[in-house]
Amino acid sequence: MPTARRSRPPEGTGSRGMLAVVQGPETTGTPRSPRAALTRRALLGGSAILGVSLVAAACTTSPSPEPTPTQSPEPDADAGVRAEVVAGEAALLALYDAVIAAHPALAADLTALREEHAAHAEAMGVAAPTSPAPVVGTRAEALAALTDAEQQAIAARTAACEAATDSDLARVTALIAASEAGHVEYLRGLA
Repeated sequence: MPTARRSRPPEGTGSRGMLAVVQGPETTGTPRSPRAALTRRALLGGSAILGVSLVAAACTTSPSPEPTPTQSPEPDADAGVRAEVVAGEAALLALYDAVIAAHPALAADLTALREEHAAHAEAMGVAAPTSPAPVVGTRAEALAALTDAEQQAIAARTAACEAATDSDLARVTALIAASEAGHVEYLRGLA
């Protein structure tokens, strides 16, 4: 049977004492109940596991339901924005390919920029087709043409960002515009 003991009051509580009930040792030899074995650490650990499981379940995506015959799929309001970005990236890819072909000494400096443009097109969900663009001129003229094309692309991607209705598409086009701004600075350093 539990016994009550008087405990010493904590410092700063004044002259009033506190009565604390403390369980004494079991004298009957009966085993402790399962609840008594549950520690605070075990409870917190179990709560953490349960919390992680609930978050994981909430973040799991389920496939969207197929449209029923009476339900038509919603048109993609941003299809034009995506197509414009892909076409612009395809033009830049073609220009980079032409400059690299005409000035092989620039290949080491321009290949990474070209690959970023391919990644930009893929971010729109489409691999950009490439067709060669004729580049006539000296190394300086070719770099100037690339710089000018990148500046035009920045303006076009900024406009696409503003036109996008989907926030993810707006974010991606803004990131592409920022990348192209970095390309302009890099190309100016090569000139």
